Amino acid sequence: MRTRLWGFVTILGLSGLFGCGASTGGGGGGGAIYCGIGGACPAGFSCNPNNFCIPGSADAGVTDTGSKNDTGSAGTDATSADTGTAKDSQVDTSKPDVAPADTFTPDVQTTGTTQTVTEVEQAPSSAACSTPDAIVDSASDVTLDLVVVTSPPTKLKGSGTTYFTSFFAKSQSGAASDGSWAGIQVIVNSDPFAISVGDVVRVKGTVKEFYCMTEISAKPEDVTIYGNDGEPTPYSAQVSLFGTSNAEAFEGDLIKISNVQVQDPNPVSTDGKNHGECTINHNGGADSVNIAPALGSAYLTAGANGTMTTFSAGQGFLSITGNLQWSFGHWVVRVRSDSDIVLK
Repeated sequence: MRTRLWGFVTILGLSGLFGCGASTGGGGGGGAIYCGIGGACPAGFSCNPNNFCIPGSADAGVTDTGSKNDTGSAGTDATSADTGTAKDSQVDTSKPDVAPADTFTPDVQTTGTTQTVTEVEQAPSSAACSTPDAIVDSASDVTLDLVVVTSPPTKLKGSGTTYFTSFFAKSQSGAASDGSWAGIQVIVNSDPFAISVGDVVRVKGTVKEFYCMTEISAKPEDVTIYGNDGEPTPYSAQVSLFGTSNAEAFEGDLIKISNVQVQDPNPVSTDGKNHGECTINHNGGADSVNIAPALGSAYLTAGANGTMTTFSAGQGFLSITGNLQWSFGHWVVRVRSDSDIVLK
């Protein structure tokens, strides 16, 4: 069952974690030496799993499966560089790889880890999706902690009578200063599922590429709500962003576009249908992006070829706010409610 745990976080200082020093007793015995930062020990010693420096230089940590076993006291790869095309399937838990760095991908998107949204979104499976016509699991048992919800929950229909809940969230820390690589879509395999904009949550689940849209799929009991941090601030974007490859960096993020107008009120998608979207640009410029009013919006109506918008070509907007999603081969700004659309 999902829990609410809003409260205080205490940071604990652990003895022996910073620098080397002599033990005064306990598990190491009198005169034992604690390991320093990153498992550092004096020359001729190595760090054992109990965090004590012992004679010898063998690295007892987990080995990289993408290259060779770690053999040095500093935990360096035995080969000059990894040359495979797949990333390491495990991360060293005793000493990090210090030189040389992996040449193909960083050690992210591994199973059973706590990651940032940035690490998930920048992983090759997301940033350079090679499966545009498939749903692919990228990593399982991944935890995203202290992310803030940026959209209300939306009901999604699966196969048969199965329904899911979708919402977007963004990282509170670790993202770039311009807000890039900070957003992600969360799919909970339950409906209804109570979540609110501004909730600070921990999500544990499986990272997927849903036709090249990155999402994390979780069970309801694996979403923990700590409390609410208030309305999140959107990233101010220009339509020109969507004429570049940089748009990928804002996938899933909450963005705000100002001073734009309708180019095509009801474009037909790649499946030959209308999906309640319109195309906007800035003063008739070449760069454009689709926007989609929220379900139940006053700006939507039923049409013979699907859901239509009620906008007319040339309609101007002071601003439009929503979450950026990749859908049917193009970018769509998913508006959260009609209050996110400010007409001129």
